[in-house]
Amino acid sequence: MRTPTATVRVLVVGPAYCDVVFGGLERLPALGEERFAPRFLVAAGGSAITAIALARLGHRVTLHAELGDDALGAAVDAALAREGVARAGPRGAGAATPVTAALSTPRDRAFVTYLPERTDHAAFARDVVATLDERGFDHLHVAGFPVALAAPGLLDAARARSVRTSFDPGWDERALTDPRTLRFARDADVVLPNALEAALWAAAHGVGADHAAAHDGRPEPAAAARSERAAATVAALASVRPGRVTVVKDGDRGAWGADASGVRHVPPVPVAAIDATGAGDVFDAGFLDAWWAGAPLADALHRGAWCGARATSAYGGATAAPTRAEWEASR
Repeated sequence: MRTPTATVRVLVVGPAYCDVVFGGLERLPALGEERFAPRFLVAAGGSAITAIALARLGHRVTLHAELGDDALGAAVDAALAREGVARAGPRGAGAATPVTAALSTPRDRAFVTYLPERTDHAAFARDVVATLDERGFDHLHVAGFPVALAAPGLLDAARARSVRTSFDPGWDERALTDPRTLRFARDADVVLPNALEAALWAAAHGVGADHAAAHDGRPEPAAAARSERAAATVAALASVRPGRVTVVKDGDRGAWGADASGVRHVPPVPVAAIDATGAGDVFDAGFLDAWWAGAPLADALHRGAWCGARATSAYGGATAAPTRAEWEASR
């Protein structure tokens, strides 16, 4: 039986980047080495990927992101307008738009990012809360640790307005262990880290194993051991989040989740991947789409995995993010 998903009014908050994607690399360049990419793309990135993916699934989406008054900001705004995503937040006169250079191989990717420093955190927090009040949202999705650092009371403000929340942190080891980010990790209704971020959070909360084994140069453990470790990580992180939903994305090993029903795992969805940029952000959209409809945890994980896998089939984070019709046709 197919359960239709009602349109949800979503506010996505987080840095939106102009992604400059160098695709089709056989491998990443070493220091001092130049490599030539057979593919090149300029696309909306960061929080804009999840916003676009949610809009394609039929939801009413506003993205609160600060862009510069430059050509890169205009490119991001144009991409959002084409997808029907409204935007809140300033276009700063003379300011620079955040930008990411993505070096993409079929298996993985590397990033170099410029994120202009925000100087007035209090003004940013007031602006986001004002947006929440103006437009009557059902859900707040926080895309990126910079929001947790700049507006640590944002989840409380959403809760006071009966708005549900989700949080995908992105990677920065120091920022992820900041008390403000750890509070977001504990308090959001849904958290959606990747496996490394989840292990770091669990260790910082004093539960689970230290994440250092992922960096110590030892050979990768066998599949069974990796699965056991991933299951332990999601259970450990869920233990400090009673009554909430915890998701851990693990790339080509699938995804894990925990809620009141227990711990669940779904395998990866087979796909001819060419660019992993933004796959986790599109996963978030698929998972939330199913969760809002009341789907069981395993079904929501599968929808997220399917959407994330689809995103890897083209260059650019949201280029191949699926539509509602495409998801329905796949079932």
